[in-house]
Amino acid sequence: MPTTRSEMQAVIRECWEQALGHADFGDDDAFLLIHGANSLTAVQVMVALSGRLGARLPVRLIMRHSTVRALADAVLEQEST
Repeated sequence: MPTTRSEMQAVIRECWEQALGHADFGDDDAFLLIHGANSLTAVQVMVALSGRLGARLPVRLIMRHSTVRALADAVLEQEST
């Protein structure tokens, strides 16, 4: 399980790339504003991320924390509680 922000960001980027089929985004780009992103791909990202981390993560997390950087912080915070 990733323990640092940069490790978590790398895992999240991989999940986004898989769901979107490309890596044309930055760590501060809002997910739904990226080419190919929609509510279905958001669900796919969160299912993949939950599987990778072995944790149950709600889809609303990516909607509230829509960048790679913000989502990494939110997931790390959620895991620490």
